[in-house]
Amino acid sequence: MKEILTKEIASKLMNIKGEARGIAIKQDGEYILKEKGREGLEKVEKEMEKAGYPFKYSKISNMKFYPAGLRALSLLAFKQAFDSDDEAIRKVCAFQPKTSLVIRLFAKYFFSIPNIMKKAQDMWGKYWNIGKLTFVEYDEKGGRAVLKVEDMELDPIWCRCNEGYMASLAELVLPKKGKKIQCRETKCPSKGDKYHEFVITF
Repeated sequence: MKEILTKEIASKLMNIKGEARGIAIKQDGEYILKEKGREGLEKVEKEMEKAGYPFKYSKISNMKFYPAGLRALSLLAFKQAFDSDDEAIRKVCAFQPKTSLVIRLFAKYFFSIPNIMKKAQDMWGKYWNIGKLTFVEYDEKGGRAVLKVEDMELDPIWCRCNEGYMASLAELVLPKKGKKIQCRETKCPSKGDKYHEFVITF
């Protein structure tokens, strides 16, 4: 298996300017515990330790700020531990809206894509002190919504995570019509673009 998390990669990520609250990282741990058990959780934590960052998910505080790079580091450790593909990473982050009481409450009162995405846009700064989320476009007839994230450069694994998160968020407010709701990144700074663009299709 190709090594995707090294001390060099971890150091680069942890030196990225900016911070994020611990809630998403904490929920990574909850997902791993649910799907892989205690042994699986320890396996991921071991990968973090091998990369030079001894780490316990149980010690993470939801509302405390941590280095932004730790968000990507957690996902890379999961990928390394289980040789995970992109879809597995999306599932990790799709878990978060479905289990967050706050988000589910928002979904109840902001019961449309534009409303819940604008709320997510407004709340971005409460959870990240870098980057900016903007709700760009909504085409109900065409089954399409577009968002962009500016001034945010983590590892591309965060992009796959965000695809899962955004699709899961949309699922909370869209009626089930038999068609799978998906989110895919169409622009990315890692590919030379000026910002991240995410397109939700439904």
